[in-house]
Amino acid sequence: MERLKEIFGEIIDERDIQGKRHCLMHILVMSVCAILCGYRDFEDIHDYSKAKEEWFDKHLRLWNGIPCSRTFNNVFRVIPAQSFLEIFMKWIKEIVKDRTGKQIIIDGKAMRGAADKAQNGNIPYIVSAYLCEVGISIGQVRCDEKSNEITAIPELIELLEIEGCIITIDAIGCQSKIVSQIVKQKGHYCLSVKENQGNLYKDIEEYCKYALSEPIESTNIAYHVTREFSHGRTEKRKYYVSSDEYLISHINDRNKWKNLKTVGMVENTRVLDGKTTVKQKYYILDIDVTAERFAEITRNHWRIENNLHWILDMFFREDLSRTRKDNALENLSLLSKMCYNIISLDTRYDTLNKNGNLKKLSVKRKINRYNLYQNEFDPPLFSILPHLPIIS
Repeated sequence: MERLKEIFGEIIDERDIQGKRHCLMHILVMSVCAILCGYRDFEDIHDYSKAKEEWFDKHLRLWNGIPCSRTFNNVFRVIPAQSFLEIFMKWIKEIVKDRTGKQIIIDGKAMRGAADKAQNGNIPYIVSAYLCEVGISIGQVRCDEKSNEITAIPELIELLEIEGCIITIDAIGCQSKIVSQIVKQKGHYCLSVKENQGNLYKDIEEYCKYALSEPIESTNIAYHVTREFSHGRTEKRKYYVSSDEYLISHINDRNKWKNLKTVGMVENTRVLDGKTTVKQKYYILDIDVTAERFAEITRNHWRIENNLHWILDMFFREDLSRTRKDNALENLSLLSKMCYNIISLDTRYDTLNKNGNLKKLSVKRKINRYNLYQNEFDPPLFSILPHLPIIS
């Protein structure tokens, strides 16, 4: 609890002092506790805090009891989003300190419930970064339209410590400026190539078709094959990588793609209900990788969808949130990610099964336990957070 109070104590309270009855830090601590226990909107946060008033008063020494739901809403609207993000990033940097050579996944997420009908129904997007190996969210930037992800992605990358890390972005991030920025910050990239990338896409596609028309053993292409069987569906994925000097020099004759060394292709053959579909995706990388490592990197990219975005929608109800006024959307999204990280870092329930594989408790069950048992809720606040000190 003390560490949580230190984290939020660094945020400057810009509310008008006249009529201010509740401490900013108290409001944020109560919000974190409520979200960890499965409560999402401001009415729910107020009701939860009211039910736990005696406990909060013991640990926070409340000035004037529990704020009303409107106060919670107003506070999230007026907190400067940039200040809140800076506090979050300081916390994250200490968690991931000295972790180099990792994979950072960047992707945008639509906040559909926050669409503003008064502004032609524009849907705001939050572009997030996810540290794959640790399984936590490490930053975000808001943009108001899908196309603006192209400008939001460089802003997000600039906030991150990416030296030695592999950055993966879907096709919208295949931009020469983004590549240059990643290289400038001493990171590496694996980017999906857009079909509208003109000659780049066409050249890689033609090279792969020509090279694979010959026996694979006679080419300089490395490959790896995986198969999956689930839910009546069969998927066979073939992963190809090539560092052919002629191809690289041809598609990068003006050094548009900084440090480009490797091209890759994933061919996905899916059989479902007797119907077979085959799709190819192409990638560019600035590192030499084996086909097995390429398969791992490209498959890991989907973890931001399955492990972060899906959980934020399913258990944090982010896609249903209608919060959009002023800074409330960004601040509430960031607070949800902070709670997601705390849950992810709570390893008390991790066990090994009989095969020696790690078995984790689901997010849903952790939230249920926090809500139902006080003795299981206290450790995330009193044991986990103190081991993640803030940089002064």
